Amino acid sequence: MKKSHLSLGVSCFLCIALLWGCGGGGPGAPGSTNSEDTGIRITAVNVTCPSTSVTCQDVDVQRSAGVTRTDVILNISSQKLNPNSEFDPFPASVEQCHITYTKSVEDPSSPTLEDLNVFPNCTINGGTISSPDECPVTLIDIQRKIDYWTALLGGINKPREYPTHYVAKLNCTYINNLSKTGTFQTEYDIWLGDYPDQ
Repeated sequence: MKKSHLSLGVSCFLCIALLWGCGGGGPGAPGSTNSEDTGIRITAVNVTCPSTSVTCQDVDVQRSAGVTRTDVILNISSQKLNPNSEFDPFPASVEQCHITYTKSVEDPSSPTLEDLNVFPNCTINGGTISSPDECPVTLIDIQRKIDYWTALLGGINKPREYPTHYVAKLNCTYINNLSKTGTFQTEYDIWLGDYPDQ
């Protein structure tokens, strides 16, 4: 009887030790997934404007509603998950970004904006913090600008703040050169309104 308890205890200890020893390298940047599958560690993602002469955060929804969309650049830093491996996961490609627009907590009466799917099809090649891979992405399109402005003009929504603050949350899917998929997330604050001087 004591022998079977001892065997059971040793077996449990071995199982726990094996589980601790399993797994590959750590994940990538906060919010990234499947580094173990893709062989790519996303180390950083941030959002910037295509030009230093414009402010992407101030989104004009009236004058430009039928004319333009608002584009930004995703700056992606990445590296091989295992630098000693002969397997090279690059080049990878950003295939899709799902964007949700979250109302500012200070202003729940602002219009609800529908989610947007965009398909950047841009390359990730192991860019660094100082020289990231750049990925142009549509942050908000014409239709969502029109929907926002229509809700205000029709009195459907009456935001307490104007321009109105939203957080655009991007959840992007990428594939490595063997078609293994991973994801990363980032977000960007925007203010929707009429900016006639832009």
